[in-house]
Amino acid sequence: MKYREAQAEFQKVFDHQQTVSVPKLKPLFESLNISVKKPLGDSNKEISYLKGEISKLKKKNKLLREGKGTF
Repeated sequence: MKYREAQAEFQKVFDHQQTVSVPKLKPLFESLNISVKKPLGDSNKEISYLKGEISKLKKKNKLLREGKGTF
């Protein structure tokens, strides 16, 4: 299946709100170069690092708000 054909098929599905079977989705995704596989690498480490940074910022924000309230 070619890229344009896959685009047209997806547009048809979206326009008519049709359901698509998994076996039919696979060639559509391959034609559009869409991957549903888990990304390789340390994405979990990056996510946990970012969650930790967000947590630190929330704590810092809370301390700053509490400090301003006591003045």
